[in-house]
Amino acid sequence: MDCDFSEFSYGYAAIREAESELAAIYKAAGAPVLPSLVAEEMLGWDAKLGFVEYALFLQFKRIEYVSREHPASPTWWAVGGPHYRFSIDTDGHQHRALTTLERNLAAGTDPGHVYYAAPGFHRQQEFDEAYSFGQVLDRSHILPPSELGLGTGKHHLVSDLHGGVQILSEPRRPEGLLAWESMTSLVRRRATAAADRPRRRDLTLGQFEEALNESVSSLGREIPRSVDAPMARRLQRSAAILGCGLILFLVDEPTEGRI
Repeated sequence: MDCDFSEFSYGYAAIREAESELAAIYKAAGAPVLPSLVAEEMLGWDAKLGFVEYALFLQFKRIEYVSREHPASPTWWAVGGPHYRFSIDTDGHQHRALTTLERNLAAGTDPGHVYYAAPGFHRQQEFDEAYSFGQVLDRSHILPPSELGLGTGKHHLVSDLHGGVQILSEPRRPEGLLAWESMTSLVRRRATAAADRPRRRDLTLGQFEEALNESVSSLGREIPRSVDAPMARRLQRSAAILGCGLILFLVDEPTEGRI
C-alpha cells in the first residue's frame, strides 16, 4: 500500500524541520537547494541545506506499507507482520553518487552529512500530527549511504510496527541507522569542538621577519642584512634562502603590517 502523501510533501516537511533545527547551530549560507530531476539524476540528492561550515544533503524515499493483505511480498517472510519498507539499488548511479559524496565530506575540511530519509508512517493523519508537533524527522528512518555498501544489488530497509528495523536481503540490524535527535546532537558536538579550537594568531611583519630569520639561522645560512631595503624585499630574500616563494596578504590593519 502506498503512502497517503507524496514524497514531495514529505521532503518539504523534512527540509522545513531540518533547516529550523540546524539554524540554531549554524548560520544559514543561503536557501535550500532542490535540483531539477535531470540534475538530481547526476547528483544523487534531493535537497541540500547549506550553512556556514556545514552542509546537509538528503535523499528522500517514499515508503510502502506492507499489510497482511500482501503475504506474497518479498519482505513479508522476514518480518512476519505488517511493516514499512523502502528500496535502494546499490548498483545504481544515484547510490554511487551519494556514497562518493559521503566519502568526500568525510575527507574534506568542511563538515557535512548525506543521508537517506524515509517516513516511519503512511497515513495522512499521522503525517499531519508529526508535522504539527515538529516530529517528522524524529519519526523517520535516517540512514547513511555507506551502510549499504556498493555493488551488492537491491536492498530493502524494513521496519515493523514495533520499531524493529532490518536490512534485507540478508536480514541484519543496520549499524548506521540514526535517530534525528542523535544526528543533531552529533552536529552540535562538532560545532562546539570547532568553536573551541584555538584561532590562528596574527603576526606583524616584524615578527614574521624574525621567524624567517630564525629558520635561516637554523640552516647555518647567512641572513641578508640590508635595513635600508623595503621589508617586503627582505622577506622575499629570506624566503628564497629557505627555498620557498612568499605571497603576503595584508588584512584587518594594514598600517600596522599585520598578516
